[in-house]
Amino acid sequence: MADQVPIPMLRKLNARDGHHCIMTATESDRLVPQHRQGGMGGRRNKHRLANLLWLDSIANGLIESDPRLQAVAKAWGVKVSLHANVEEIPVFRPHMGQWFRLVGETRIPITALEALDRMHAFYGDEYFVWKAAADRSVHEVALAARGVR
Repeated sequence: MADQVPIPMLRKLNARDGHHCIMTATESDRLVPQHRQGGMGGRRNKHRLANLLWLDSIANGLIESDPRLQAVAKAWGVKVSLHANVEEIPVFRPHMGQWFRLVGETRIPITALEALDRMHAFYGDEYFVWKAAADRSVHEVALAARGVR
């Protein structure tokens, strides 16, 4: 298949992140390479390492079909705008409680404050709606009540 991630790239993904789901930290035979920037077709730079994460195939389906889980995936940098530079948009590993920038084959730890600044700088206030959903906070309830969510 022309759109499959090349095997050498999957090996590099394993070396960088281990073979664990980014959202659940589970290791299973259902893991699939998730393109942070999806999009249709065979974009030339789609299969770069900063754009790839392991994701459970069930979770993959859910972040496409469930608006709340999609918001969580956006808040954690698992789903990224097609207009973003994926090396600048951080990703959260919840089982580690740590944010990272993915630059080439390297995972660079950053603070939660830096991650918040980066996400807000790119996405604006909409990021706070996604973050509230990811945090499962009272803010999510308030935003939903205001019709923002």
